[in-house]
Amino acid sequence: MRPIEPKYYYRQFLHPRYWGTWLTISVMYLISLLPYKGKLWLGEKLGLLLLRLGGSRRHTAQTNIRACFPDWSDAEQQKLLRETFISNATGYIENTIAWWNDLQPFYDKLEVEGKEHFDEAVRRGKGVLVIGAHFSIMDFALPLFNYISTFNYMYRPQNNKLLDAFLERRRRRNSGAHFNKRQTRDMVEFIKQGNVVWYGPDQDLGNKHCVFAPLMGVQTACLTTPAWIARETGATVIQLSQFRDTERPGVYRLVFTEILEDYPCDDEVANATTLNQGLERAIRRDPAQYLWLHRRFKTRPEGEAKFY
Repeated sequence: MRPIEPKYYYRQFLHPRYWGTWLTISVMYLISLLPYKGKLWLGEKLGLLLLRLGGSRRHTAQTNIRACFPDWSDAEQQKLLRETFISNATGYIENTIAWWNDLQPFYDKLEVEGKEHFDEAVRRGKGVLVIGAHFSIMDFALPLFNYISTFNYMYRPQNNKLLDAFLERRRRRNSGAHFNKRQTRDMVEFIKQGNVVWYGPDQDLGNKHCVFAPLMGVQTACLTTPAWIARETGATVIQLSQFRDTERPGVYRLVFTEILEDYPCDDEVANATTLNQGLERAIRRDPAQYLWLHRRFKTRPEGEAKFY
């Protein structure tokens, strides 16, 4: 377990402005004490409540689903919207398992598809860049990956400094090195040493360092950073997605693609398209488990109307 960095010491977060965050953390801890089936029940009820409350997240998810599944009937789209809220709320509840619970029962049931591809990527000895994505299994995916290989990752710090400290202190239970966007050069050197790093680029971070490529039929702003990292490091690149088995409670699955042998090329749009195609295949396995609540299509090509 890596040491706690001084910036994550809890004693600096005792000011009243952090009391609301402390209360939220306390509630999450109490949720962690529920049995697993109780967590699933709570996730479903919370998801349905958030769906009924509506708000910007509902509008975002509904807009994304309509754009990405235009051939679906209204009833099919509404069903996916409902399942999306349940799945994502369940994901928040599952975080408490990663933070506080005994993980061995889940390791015992863990299923890994394509592990031979990941093992081959490691065997090549050039370092491995694992391209991930934001499915509803969030922090709970971290220990599952760490069970088969040390989980090193790139992350975006939280705006709430106490929440950021809490998450990093909990994640250190089941991970190795971590890097933020200001430590990209450090991460490149780390990969060059033959290490594995997870990076999830499937979020809209604006026009900077991006190109537009189709995702689910929608022109999407995609970071060129993964291709740059792959070039700088010479790493072997592979994609990963993660799912809960909705038919078998307690069973989770990691899915590795084949190695992306021709990635990256000199065409950044082609590079982004390659990653998007892999992500599309993962999304279509179980659409409700993707993070449709994120404004993935916020940045538009020049001259195109706002998406949301």
